[in-house]
Amino acid sequence: MAVLKNVELWFIKANPKRPNAKFNKANPTWEAQIRTTSKEVKKEWEALKLGVKAIVPDGENEKTYFRVNLRKKTIKESGEPASPVSVINGAMKDIDPDSIGNGSIGNVRIFQYEYKKESGGTGTANVLMGIQVTKHIVYVPKAHSDDFSAEDDEVIQPEAADGVDDGARY
Repeated sequence: MAVLKNVELWFIKANPKRPNAKFNKANPTWEAQIRTTSKEVKKEWEALKLGVKAIVPDGENEKTYFRVNLRKKTIKESGEPASPVSVINGAMKDIDPDSIGNGSIGNVRIFQYEYKKESGGTGTANVLMGIQVTKHIVYVPKAHSDDFSAEDDEVIQPEAADGVDDGARY
């Protein structure tokens, strides 16, 4: 297993009870995105055969960064349930994965294995196994500015013409 040190953590979905089912409802995944702005770290990730993507922002004050999306399926190939991704702090204590805000810093443990591609040849699969948060930016959900608020309402019932109910309501 490899440990990726001092990575930026983004979009953590590691709650054991709520994996991400957006892309695969039959086998949801626990996920994390790791980021760096260092070209040296990017080269290390590429040497580990991670799927590194460069993101070039269009804003003036933003820097180019490199990201890798890591996942772990909730159901193994054998059909057995997989163990959830472990999420701990620097003191090795469990923490709530839903409390990890974007930009937190930590270490990520991955499992890698070779697989055969359908088109021939082999590839390297990367499986998210654990997250250790060393700089915890706590995520606090904010109320949406466009949420509903209590308002007065009015209900108007249609009246039948000349006392005849023709069944029309709209």
